[in-house]
Amino acid sequence: MYLPELCQKVIAKFPDVTVPPVAEKTIRDPEAMVMVPAKTLVAVCRFLRENDEMAFDLPIQMTAVDYIKENVFELVYYLYSSRRKHAIIVKSRIDRAAAAIESVTPIWAGMDWQEREVFDLMGITFTGHPNLKRIMMWEGFPGFPLRKDYVHVTDRYDSGLEVGTPGLDAKGVPLKALGITGEAPSGH
Repeated sequence: MYLPELCQKVIAKFPDVTVPPVAEKTIRDPEAMVMVPAKTLVAVCRFLRENDEMAFDLPIQMTAVDYIKENVFELVYYLYSSRRKHAIIVKSRIDRAAAAIESVTPIWAGMDWQEREVFDLMGITFTGHPNLKRIMMWEGFPGFPLRKDYVHVTDRYDSGLEVGTPGLDAKGVPLKALGITGEAPSGH
């Protein structure tokens, strides 16, 4: 199916869905792309999976982007139809403060670990997820390391060589080895 036609079929079924503007210089071979309001995401995904013309049976990947200046997270789903041989990118935005959206794992079981990864690293809750718990970081890890406002706090798991660790320069070299103590010279 031709890309604009694919988008138009989704928009015809869901009028609140839009096609986001994409600068032509930034994409060589663009996929069909739609922007879906969070409240409509599950219905649109179910349509993409169950409609015979769409038949998106293979969720390739899912991620999230932190647009901290706009105060939103953008969830990005890459879907493929193995029967129809076409792909689509589905985007949905949510407020950073709420950071919750309905899970699509009941539609595609393959989104299970991907939603858990986004939950773990970005702090976005997927309501209705069958097993929403950390998958990469340990339980009790403070914060969500892929958020743009995340600040690392040195803990017992650090090797001491992390960039930004107190006492190290930008390359991870101990300041003491460079003769820098961080203290003001005596007598001043």
